[in-house]
Order: sequence, then C-alpha cells, then structure tokens
Amino acid sequence: MKQVPTGIERIARTVPNVYALLLWLDGYPYVEMTARKHADFLTDLNLWKKNTYPSLRRSDVRFFTLAPNGELKELTFTPVR
Repeated sequence: MKQVPTGIERIARTVPNVYALLLWLDGYPYVEMTARKHADFLTDLNLWKKNTYPSLRRSDVRFFTLAPNGELKELTFTPVR
C-alpha cells in the first residue's frame, strides 16, 4: 500500500470537520470539493465522477477522501467504459 503524500496530509488540515475529496495531481495537492453532510458528499461525488473524473484519466493522479474526524483514505475509481 502506498503512503499518503505529505502534501495531502498538510492540505487536509486546511479543511477540518468536513467531508472532502482531495487530489494528488502531478505532484500537487488539491481540495476538489467539500461537504458538511455525508449524503451531500456522496451526491456531489457521483456528479464529480460523471462530469470531471473522465478528464483526469490520463493524468498522474491519486484520490483521497477526508472524513470530519480527520481520517484519510485513498480511493480507486473503476474506469468508465
């Protein structure tokens, strides 16, 4: 299992107490979206996967979720065909 990049850990501290989608894109951390409620996060994530994810397929990118308790998890998306 790969280690969580330090940049992701650092940027996660800038969005406390929310659900967040974090990207490690070409060596840089990004906060892609946030939501206060889990249901809102899941709805937004599904829209993001449909509209934005396809444009990142060829990029060097890793995806992480951040929970309000500070827990970071790496995500893997199934390619859309």
